[in-house]
Amino acid sequence: MFDFLSPIDALSSVTLLFLAVFGLIELLIILRHRYYLEKKHLAILRLDPQIQEGKIGEFIKSIRPPFIFEVAVHQLGKEIHYYLILPRKRVKHFKNLSQIKRVEDYHLFHHGGEHLGAYLKGDDKWPDIDFKKIDFSKVNEVGEGVAIQLVFGRRRMKKTAVNFRILISAPSSYQAKEILSAIKPAFSNLSLIESKSEEFLRKANFREFNEKEAMYWMVAGNKNKA
Repeated sequence: MFDFLSPIDALSSVTLLFLAVFGLIELLIILRHRYYLEKKHLAILRLDPQIQEGKIGEFIKSIRPPFIFEVAVHQLGKEIHYYLILPRKRVKHFKNLSQIKRVEDYHLFHHGGEHLGAYLKGDDKWPDIDFKKIDFSKVNEVGEGVAIQLVFGRRRMKKTAVNFRILISAPSSYQAKEILSAIKPAFSNLSLIESKSEEFLRKANFREFNEKEAMYWMVAGNKNKA
C-alpha cells in the first residue's frame, strides 16, 4: 500500500517539488506584472541602443512626462537594454520611429538571491550622465541583473519630479555590492543612498513614484507630443 522511496528517489521528489514551487512563484510574478501593466494601462517599448546616434539623454529629455526610462542588464546575457514605459494611448506617437519596438515586460529578480537598491539625490539640474558609459562589467552573464530606473512624475511649474534608482539582483550580498561599486562612478555628481527595504524594492519593481526620493529637475522644452 505504501511505497517507501530510496534516498535518491526522495531527493528527486524534493527537487521536483522545489522546482514546481519555484516555477509557480515565477509564474505569479509574471501574472502580477501583467496585471499591474493592464491596470495602469502601460506599454513597454524597447529602444534600439543606437537611437539618435547614442544620444539617449537627449531623447528622453524630449518626452513629455509622466513616463519611466530604464537601462537594464537581464538575468541571462550581457546585453544592455533601453526601455521606455508610458501610457498605451501615447504609443501611437512613436509608431513612425523604427528604433522603437513594443515588447513584453522583463523580470530582474530571482527568489533566493540578494537584492540591493539605491536611489540618487541631487540639485534641480539634469545631471550630466552618459548612459552609454555606465560600467556593467561586474554583472555576470548568468544569475545577475541590474536596472537603472528613472520614474518621471508630472511636471510642476517648470520642473519635473524624478525618482532615480538602481536595482541589483545577485546570488550574494558581496556580488551585489561589487556591481554597485562599478556603477557608482557614472553618477559621481549625485548622492547615492542605499536601500534594501521592502517598500523601496516593491515601488521600484512596480515602477511607482515615491515623493520621499524625489528630485525636481528643470527640463527644457519637452518637444515630443508623446
